[in-house]
Amino acid sequence: MDELVTLHTQEVTPPLADTYLALLRKTLRAARLNSSYPERHGLDASLQALGRALAAGIYGELYLDSRVGLPNLATLTRVLTDQEVAAESLRRMGDRAALDARRDEAEVFARLVAKHDYYTELGAAQLAPVDRHRVFLRRHDPARGEAAFRIELTKLDGSGQYLRVTVELSQVASSWRTKVIALDEDGESAAASQAFRATVYRCAHLDAETLFVHLAGIEGVTVERVIRGVVGPVLFALPREGGRPIYPLEPADDALGRGFARWLATHRQLAAPAVIATFALDQAAADIRDEKSNDPLAPLLRDRLVDAERARYEDVRSRHRFRVYRDRKFVVSPPLRPVADEIMRTAGTRNTVYNLR
Repeated sequence: MDELVTLHTQEVTPPLADTYLALLRKTLRAARLNSSYPERHGLDASLQALGRALAAGIYGELYLDSRVGLPNLATLTRVLTDQEVAAESLRRMGDRAALDARRDEAEVFARLVAKHDYYTELGAAQLAPVDRHRVFLRRHDPARGEAAFRIELTKLDGSGQYLRVTVELSQVASSWRTKVIALDEDGESAAASQAFRATVYRCAHLDAETLFVHLAGIEGVTVERVIRGVVGPVLFALPREGGRPIYPLEPADDALGRGFARWLATHRQLAAPAVIATFALDQAAADIRDEKSNDPLAPLLRDRLVDAERARYEDVRSRHRFRVYRDRKFVVSPPLRPVADEIMRTAGTRNTVYNLR
């Protein structure tokens, strides 16, 4: 089955679901994601777990976000929930050897063995979070009452993309009315206030420039850097015997989505799975030397403003000393390389492209 089952939700069933998982894992490995992006190993562990759950018959389908081609919130949450109940589920099922010894009695025992293996492996896995907020102390000067922190928010965004927002900031105790970040008594660990956590979470969908300005307006805080690393879209095409390939059904109406649609129109039959995936990196910081966008899908904010908005924009920028740099890399199967090349040529950018073999 390959259809929209609810808003922005696409159902894919085995064996194509297994093909999809293998393709996505291979794509993520090829992307060479650094620490500004969500951790690849956690996402890979979740994809592995989903594959095991399909093989064991625990789930009969995957639900993908039909806009960006990634597993949706319900799908990634499934394995996280399974992990929470793994120990109790194993306790109820009992000894694996006893179940295995009864395989020949009934099919149910073979299924229970597979389920036992799934929960056993899942218990120790480091799965991808769908919403994780962490605060790290970078430096602390008690004598001056100054402290610097790094805040990381990793989440599956409402757009369907998987992202990490990193904020580096400092605060001076003498200027606090309400502490944005609180240190423990030993000055070794930190936690953000509930209000600040909510602000970062609520604004995670904003580009780095807009988020920088928004956070810099908070009293007692000096924002040094904001980085957004985004996984997706991942536009794939899976060959299906006797029919059109399976692919994301609602890609964005942008250069990537249109280029992919044109490619699909001329490739109604495929010999092998194909993918074009993008990984955007957007940052605003005081130490960026040259402000520019090397992202063919996202020009700088200043280049998108109409004249009526420009004066206000310039006033805001005059109060916040930072520059912006945007970049995006691609992972493409060879048949889709011309799509990436055309996107870059039209935008006048030179991007890293990893060919998927």
